[in-house]
Amino acid sequence: MDEFVTIYEEVIKILKQLFGTRSDVFLITGSGSAGLEASIISLIEPGDKVIADDYYLRFLEVVGTKVILLERGRGEAITPSMIERILKKEHDVKAVAIAHNDTAQGITNPINEIGEIVKNYGALFIVDAVSSLGGIPIKFDEWHIDICSSGAQKALSAPPGLAPIAVSERAWEVITNRKTPIPSRYLNLLSYREAVEKHGRWHPTPFTTATSLVVALYASLKSIMSEGLDKVYERHAKAAIAVRESLKAAGLKLLVKDERYASNTVTAVIWPEGYSYEKFWHLLYDKYRVMIGNPPVQWLSWPIFRGSFRIGHMGRTARQDHIMYTISAIENALLEISYPIKTGIMTEVAEKILT
Repeated sequence: MDEFVTIYEEVIKILKQLFGTRSDVFLITGSGSAGLEASIISLIEPGDKVIADDYYLRFLEVVGTKVILLERGRGEAITPSMIERILKKEHDVKAVAIAHNDTAQGITNPINEIGEIVKNYGALFIVDAVSSLGGIPIKFDEWHIDICSSGAQKALSAPPGLAPIAVSERAWEVITNRKTPIPSRYLNLLSYREAVEKHGRWHPTPFTTATSLVVALYASLKSIMSEGLDKVYERHAKAAIAVRESLKAAGLKLLVKDERYASNTVTAVIWPEGYSYEKFWHLLYDKYRVMIGNPPVQWLSWPIFRGSFRIGHMGRTARQDHIMYTISAIENALLEISYPIKTGIMTEVAEKILT
């Protein structure tokens, strides 16, 4: 018991460094979606007006929120001007809830700039950092974020099943002064704060924790800190550039329209018309043992992924050996479906950047 509590406390200590905060940080046993729902269900009440992206829409609908959905073209980032336009037009907006890193489109939204605008208009700022924490810098306190949640299985390189979440003092003030009770027991953030305050020295969580997952996350976090955060972020940035430039060298187009917002943890690529995506995808998976995002069956059920594929380069996969093998496999698969590409061009470009 004592040994686990020590590990848990170390995990929280390191997570605070990754979040860039002195505020409270907790671990919810559940997927990244548990953290997203805890953010909304604890902070937002029925009838509240919230500006949100697609990632938060369903969680807000469950609460009975007045959602102002952010509409933008495919491949476009959420910009500060977009948020400010809505805040100027609408009144009594309680919160803005958006993803830091749009995994589906390979976009990193400029939450550092957006946070300042949200604060100036007196709204709360809720951020989904599921695929960015540990791979892309986050400054929770400096960027005026009120609640930020993530997942263990992305850039943190741990097994899925834990959702780290950071909560600001401003958020606590709003939560504790709600007009209506929080309609959840398990995802009630007050329960997590109460557990630490009342029995943190022997049971720092309100419910049974996935102890083995916490130990696994601790091992991964120690590895990150041993490498050094700045070096980790630099490694992710270099891996992302290598992936993007090698794809462009092959004549493929990125989904992101403005590369200033290209993600350092995942790249989305537009599939060229006239070539068999199904054959390409299965060559990678069956022959080269590489799984890229957006399998053909997903094109049918999820329109947001249609006509594109994604390459993840986060955590352990944002390393030279992983990147080079993946790029080599993609190059070979393209050649095998008769896509017009010069042999060796992709690996040559990637290698120059990574070495």
